[in-house]
Amino acid sequence: MKPQLPIIIHVPHASTFIPSEEWHTFVTSGLQREIICMTDHYCDDLFMSEHEMVRFPISRLVCDVERFRDDSREAMSTKGMGAVYSACSDGSLLRNIRDMDKERILSAYYDVHHRILNRAVRKRIKEYGKCLIVDGHSFFKVPLPHENDKALDRPDFCIGTDDFHTPGWIRERLTDYFMHRGYSVKVDSPFAGTMVPETYYRKDERVMSVMIEINWGFYF
Repeated sequence: MKPQLPIIIHVPHASTFIPSEEWHTFVTSGLQREIICMTDHYCDDLFMSEHEMVRFPISRLVCDVERFRDDSREAMSTKGMGAVYSACSDGSLLRNIRDMDKERILSAYYDVHHRILNRAVRKRIKEYGKCLIVDGHSFFKVPLPHENDKALDRPDFCIGTDDFHTPGWIRERLTDYFMHRGYSVKVDSPFAGTMVPETYYRKDERVMSVMIEINWGFYF
């Protein structure tokens, strides 16, 4: 039976797996702390549904497929946390990355993941004429040092949007859904934006996307 809606669940940060060939680049003594803090633990379980899930199987500490590939377009690259991290969440050195390492990592992980995601989106557009990406994340109960939003009144749920790819009715329906069940909700706070593959980004309104972030206080 086909799902009722052309939905793809995208979970990019749930994995803790670091391939053995990447261990030599890490220099921090606080790697386990970073894995705990930076992983969206159990989001692959929390967002499981009848819809196809595109899950990145590698830790974001190796490669963050949610970032722009090009550091010049990625705001977090100024903190050493572009698509290939060099810094920990507290700003200390995470690993030594040479240019040749960076391009190898992007080719091996980032490009492969985005090909899979693009293929899934293309299939939905062909079958339904549209596609909705639900970008599944979670967030720490208090702001981490690298985060831009330092407000302490973190909501139960954060809805992340894009003014081109997130229709107002999706934002409003999700906000109402959680608030009517007694949860606090903020839009684009403490995190903003949502995943859209580069092929479609700001080009194709048939590709809709919304991010749902869950406060760790519920489950971890």
